[in-house]
Amino acid sequence: MTSSSVATVPRAAESSARLRSLLWTTFACWSCDSERLDDAALVLSELVGNAVRHAEGDLMQVRLRRTGDVLRIAVHDSSSAHPAPREASFEDESGRGMMIIEALSREWGWELRADGKVVWADVSC
Repeated sequence: MTSSSVATVPRAAESSARLRSLLWTTFACWSCDSERLDDAALVLSELVGNAVRHAEGDLMQVRLRRTGDVLRIAVHDSSSAHPAPREASFEDESGRGMMIIEALSREWGWELRADGKVVWADVSC
């Protein structure tokens, strides 16, 4: 079974709440395991936060796609710059987003597109 949901939103921090609401609704509609919702919401928030902080353009698109027991969370933005995971020191206030995504997802990656890039993460559903 494959299902998907897509939202195009402003590339702004305020969009994160709207997208988490979409995720919650999607989890319920697709009868996903509610115990995995918090991890999926955190992965979504980190992907969106990275696009807000590091990408370009006014809009971003988020696609949620379920295939079996895997939910792919994908964020498309207008920047061609690839994600750059780094090790944050204890004192750093940021810089842990990709490490969080890596820890909570089965797999993550990114794809260059003609109009930017897509950063995705697969989480259990």
